[in-house]
Amino acid sequence: MTTIMIVDDYIPSHRLMSFVLEQHGYAVVTALDGEQALQRLDLFPVDLVLTDLTMPRMDGIELVRAIRANARHAGLPVIVVTGSVKEQDEVKAAGVGVNAFLTKPVDSDDLISEVQRLLRHVPARSSA
Repeated sequence: MTTIMIVDDYIPSHRLMSFVLEQHGYAVVTALDGEQALQRLDLFPVDLVLTDLTMPRMDGIELVRAIRANARHAGLPVIVVTGSVKEQDEVKAAGVGVNAFLTKPVDSDDLISEVQRLLRHVPARSSA
């Protein structure tokens, strides 16, 4: 089963995105910040990461840098889902290797469309 990690310190965002993704047949793993996400990436096979930008301890930009620097996870598709509408945040995210940028409140159809688009190019990891 394709697994998506949601990284966001705002629990209602977890719930909404988890619900939408699960309705489309995806398994979901959640983390409250970048540090927790990195720990969980080593425990759970994940096919794609959705992350907010603004979080405590380790923000989304730092998380993406860490993912891209780790040979095991460097190829993971990453979608930023954030409340920020600042152009500089989108440019900064693209500069560290984010694959897509969506703003909150995210439209469910847009979310699924981006997830499907990115996963078409990445073979699903085995759950074994």
